[in-house]
Amino acid sequence: MTRRGVSAAFVAAVMLLVAACAGPAEEPGPTTLSWYVGPERADVESLAESCSDASGGRYRIEVERLPDDVEDRHAELVRRLLARDDSIDLFSMDMAWSAELAAAQVLAPVPEDLKQPFAQDVVPAALEATTVDGLLVAAPWTFDPWLLWWRGNAAERAGLDTTKPITWDDLLAGAELSGRQVLVDDPDGEGLAAWVNALVVGAGGTLLEGEGRSPDVGLDSAAGEEAAGIVEYLAEARLGGDPTAEAGAGLARRGGFVVAPSSFVSDPDVATVAGDLQWAPYPQVADTPAAPATGAALAVPLYAPSTSLSYEAVSCLTSADSLAALMTGSGHSAARATTYDAQDVVAGYPLADVTRPALETALALPQTPYWMRVRAALEKTWTPLSAVGSSTPDLAQKAVRSAVAGGLP
Repeated sequence: MTRRGVSAAFVAAVMLLVAACAGPAEEPGPTTLSWYVGPERADVESLAESCSDASGGRYRIEVERLPDDVEDRHAELVRRLLARDDSIDLFSMDMAWSAELAAAQVLAPVPEDLKQPFAQDVVPAALEATTVDGLLVAAPWTFDPWLLWWRGNAAERAGLDTTKPITWDDLLAGAELSGRQVLVDDPDGEGLAAWVNALVVGAGGTLLEGEGRSPDVGLDSAAGEEAAGIVEYLAEARLGGDPTAEAGAGLARRGGFVVAPSSFVSDPDVATVAGDLQWAPYPQVADTPAAPATGAALAVPLYAPSTSLSYEAVSCLTSADSLAALMTGSGHSAARATTYDAQDVVAGYPLADVTRPALETALALPQTPYWMRVRAALEKTWTPLSAVGSSTPDLAQKAVRSAVAGGLP
């Protein structure tokens, strides 16, 4: 045998021995899906774990946190999506961004076989907020109507009849009578815009309508003046300050009243007084209920490594079981109304008597690709609350129009 022949035979024998020692090839593990979420008042890790287990080893969802502040969260997501960042497999999206992200063409189309399941039994306002040019662009997930919150007998001491609709005039007069404050919850910077929108719509107007660069803006109107009057009175009577992330802490320490989404019940700042919390429908401006609603949808980036697997995870996270667990564990209201009929929700969601009817008239934010610019214009003209007055509607009207047209907000 030649030297080359001996060497080849030796190498072959060694390779066979190594293969024998190595044993059978390992099965590939589950695909890791990165789910980016905002400041959800929910145990999203448990939801992710449940869906991972239910996948039968197909995927494992890892939760990644986005910034709490709405501007920072929006900026990070938009930057990464436009850069075709493929490390985001799915993300929780503020419903107000639907038109912007759809126009930027950074969302993976919802598969045809999932459009109907994602839309089925979703409350109309939430479905409309996630539909752009007739196409569903993300799966509606949560839709939290705002409520009026207080502790103990604060409403009774303020002379409020909670068996009937409470108006803003009633609330402010009662708070002044009882020496209490009215705080507006704003955990991420979107609260002021949601509040102003609801005040204007509740007064019979429209903040903004139309998706182009020249939408109808309805702030400089009788409805805008009424909204500004409510804010002005609250500030002048020293009944409250600017919307704040500290509303829960304020309620826990000093009592009074808070207007906040249904998920406020799971704010860690009110944990020590949770047994003392009371709630009622959101205050009306006039005769028609118009509560703000904080909504989130689940979206898949266009450049996710496996959009089909990402949408499989979204299907699980928006399933009846997942939505029921979300409601009973956090106070969030599901965007799908029939979740309220689930046995676990009937037994374990005490807010239902107020939140379910509120969903019928709850308000999503106006749909426009320029929402973040509109929001900035509102922040500039409606804060501080102490500066709001008769000129605010006109100033806000001009600021919003300029922002949408492309000027600086």
